[in-house]
Amino acid sequence: MHQKGGGVLPKRIILMQERMDALKETRKRFGRFFYRFPEGESAADVYDRVSSFLESLWRDIDMNRINHDHSHDLNLVIVSHGLASRVFLMKWFKWTVEQFELLNNFGNGEFRVMQLGSGGEYSLAVHHTDKELHEWGLSPDMIADQKWRAHANKGAWNDQCPWYLDAFFDHLHDSDDDSVDKEDQKNCLSVHS
Repeated sequence: MHQKGGGVLPKRIILMQERMDALKETRKRFGRFFYRFPEGESAADVYDRVSSFLESLWRDIDMNRINHDHSHDLNLVIVSHGLASRVFLMKWFKWTVEQFELLNNFGNGEFRVMQLGSGGEYSLAVHHTDKELHEWGLSPDMIADQKWRAHANKGAWNDQCPWYLDAFFDHLHDSDDDSVDKEDQKNCLSVHS
């Protein structure tokens, strides 16, 4: 075939590889979460779909549309491709875009198990080792959070997870001095006037 085609097929493969390398370099500069391949979708697009899926899933469980006997454990298996799976974990565990960017894609046939911990929170650390979590790209803070979730009391997550809250709120100093608080309030009002 190579002799009859004059080497056209290998040239096309080389051109396709060069184009893919250029696209991946652009994705690297732009960020894996927001970059959209031509005629494809970004992880941000998938995030919207996963959010809708999770809302439907919880609604179906709450309304017992899956005919689950509440006296038995409910186990769900979600089969998907790597990007959707990583986005699912991002949404579930409230990871930031920066944390998502750390994650490695799943290998073929590879899986993650989110298991209910002793305190009622789901965690990857119940079933998987620290080494596995690290190999998948979880940072030390993310691994510590997974280990905490494995034993956390349900509902205590917001109070005990400063790395997540710090991503959204500035650090404000605490003061017992009312005159300092009034001065801060006065300065705030003058800035916004």
